[in-house]
Parts: sequence; structure tokens; C-alpha cells
Amino acid sequence: MKVEVIVTTLSEAIEAEQLGADRLELIADMENGGITPSFGTIRNVIEHVSIPVHVMIRPHTRSFHFNEDDVETMLADIGLCRELGVNGIVFGALTKDGAIDERILGEVIKHKGEMALTFHRAFDASRDVYESLDVLNDFPEIDILLTSGGANTALEGIETLIRLNEQAEMTILPGAGITTETLPSLQERLNVDMVHVGNGVRTNGQLDGDKFKQLRG
Repeated sequence: MKVEVIVTTLSEAIEAEQLGADRLELIADMENGGITPSFGTIRNVIEHVSIPVHVMIRPHTRSFHFNEDDVETMLADIGLCRELGVNGIVFGALTKDGAIDERILGEVIKHKGEMALTFHRAFDASRDVYESLDVLNDFPEIDILLTSGGANTALEGIETLIRLNEQAEMTILPGAGITTETLPSLQERLNVDMVHVGNGVRTNGQLDGDKFKQLRG
């Protein structure tokens, strides 16, 4: 099982790679769900690690609904990521009534260039995950869907994840609450080759090598 690990600093990125992470999701403000990290952090991580780095594109944590100023900021950040050679971006946007914001998604796709695109857990906050998946399936530029199946944790959302995995045109990346204890149950029922982890490989907020080894088996 491959592992994508959330990191927030250059030191964490280097440590996660040394521990055997297969891919990094680089964010800031992990405690509140993540926002776009600084230019300096992105540049330094790209320069110091060799595994793929996917950067969160999110200007604030108030909601997944964005105004025109937010969009301008996100597109500028996407341009910087493209110039720095980032492997992928992690993004999601909803309308006020909880549907996928197809207009903003289209703008992001236009600006992302060759970078991979992950639609993040804004999906889980949408009004109907199956309706939302139908919309996302119409965008072949989306490579990955990070989701817990609309539940608080991936294990709680396992039944939905199974259905989503069968219907999705993109790769399903399970995330939320994945730990050494919950991963075996997920693996048993869900046919995916990578999971997304944050606190599941941490102790007191710090990356924990022992937890990482247990997760990798």
C-alpha cells in the first residue's frame, strides 16, 4: 500500500521522504483543514525532496465557497506552483448551495498546465456525493479524488467509498482518520493502492517513525 503524507514544513517533507512516503501533500494550517503554504516553503520542498509533491490550493478555511478575489489568489498560486515545478495541486470548490463549482474548476484546469489535479475533501462537504461524482466524472483533467465517502473518517464512509470507487473515472484516494488500526479494514474491503494520512502517522503533532513503519506493514 502506497502512502501520501500531509506535511507542513521543509523538515517534515524531508523526514517523510526518509520514512518512506510515496507522495507528499504540502499544506499550511493543518489543524484547520489546510491552506496554501508559502512560496518559500513550496520552493524549498521541491528543491529538497525527490518524491512527488502535491500542493494545497485554498486561500482560507472559512468554507469551500470562494469569491472572485479568492479565485484570483488561487490562480496566482497555481501559476507559482507551475513555475516551481510542482507535481500536482490539491483543490476543491463548492457553490453556495453545496454543488461542485464547475466554473471555478474550469478556471483551475485552464491554469494548471501539466500538473496533476486532486479534487480534495470539499467533495465530502457537497450536498450529494453521488451527484458530485457525476459532475467530476465530466472533467477528465481530474486525476485524483480525495474523499472519506462523505463521513468523518474513511472507515465510517467505507460503504460509500466502495460505490464511489466503482463509479469514479478518476483515482479514489481514501483519507481521514486512517491509522494503523483502521487501515487493515479499509484494505480488506476497498480496492485502492494508496491512502492519504495526516495525524495517523503523528504523535503529539510530530511525524512518528514507528507509526509509519506499522502503517506500511
